[in-house]
Amino acid sequence: MRVLFFGSSRYCLPILQSLKENFHLICAVTRDNSPIKSFAQTRNIKVNTPRDKVQLTALANDFKNLKPDLAIVADYGLIIPKEIFEIPKYKTLNIHFSNLPKYRGPSPVQYTILHGEKKAGITIFILKQEMDTGDIIWQRGIELSGSETTENLYPKLFNIAAKELPNIVSQYTNHRIVPIKQNHSKATYTRLLSRDDGFIPQDLLNLALKGIRPSKEQIKNWQLINEILQLPITKYQLPITIDRTLRAFTPWPGLWTELTLRHLGGSQMDSPEVERSEKRIVKRLKILKAHIEPQEPRTKNRELRTKLVIDQVQLEGKNPVSWKQFKEGYIQSILGDF
Repeated sequence: MRVLFFGSSRYCLPILQSLKENFHLICAVTRDNSPIKSFAQTRNIKVNTPRDKVQLTALANDFKNLKPDLAIVADYGLIIPKEIFEIPKYKTLNIHFSNLPKYRGPSPVQYTILHGEKKAGITIFILKQEMDTGDIIWQRGIELSGSETTENLYPKLFNIAAKELPNIVSQYTNHRIVPIKQNHSKATYTRLLSRDDGFIPQDLLNLALKGIRPSKEQIKNWQLINEILQLPITKYQLPITIDRTLRAFTPWPGLWTELTLRHLGGSQMDSPEVERSEKRIVKRLKILKAHIEPQEPRTKNRELRTKLVIDQVQLEGKNPVSWKQFKEGYIQSILGDF
């Protein structure tokens, strides 16, 4: 079985290893200087590193000459054109980490954690031109504990997919699997995350630390709620939402707020007026670790109230410290309630 592989991130390495051990891996297509490129080069596997879709499409004849039976895609980073994904005899299979058609798009693991799902999903489907719409050949749900981060959930899902892949490919290419069409009416979508998605206003973070439910007016400027979760205010508790956001956005884009710090400017060489003058500096504070705690016992007719407890933070330009150390060092300098 002659197999092409498309992938770029370090998370893909178990897939690549599985393909090398079980098939004839004829070429790895990846981004330049990726862990995939290093893996392939050290094992004398052909490597292509197109920078964009134009360069990728230009490789179509090269791929045809390799006469692949199958192509596998996982965490690649470029949209593969039809001229490429239809070359292999058994077409191209994509590994996607959700139970499609739920959470189509580039950020399924992050959205799974953000929405507090009880299970993560793995779907292997036949690649089509429309994103994540192809027929499904294999799907599995993985129980979650509620403490996962994107950083530790990704490797777990990739390892499961890598272990199952040889048997799945064998059954698929021997026509023992009947592909199942997706129910497109039930599709939901994710989007590519940006650094700004990790921002939480300081006043909301403060409310979560006190276990106070925000008003609709207070929540309207939080981009995460309005653009990603799109939840009505009655459907979540702020500390729980922040905890999920922190876990979903670890390692990137992270969860952070902005603080305005009061700082006395000047030096002994300046005039008394300059020395005593107050400067205000806005800096980012990254929340590295946190957890939620019950605020009061649950009663029959009342939901369990919770509060956020911050464990570790990192002020812009400084080293990570405990929340206690940060407050001792900076709390008198912070403008605004915390």
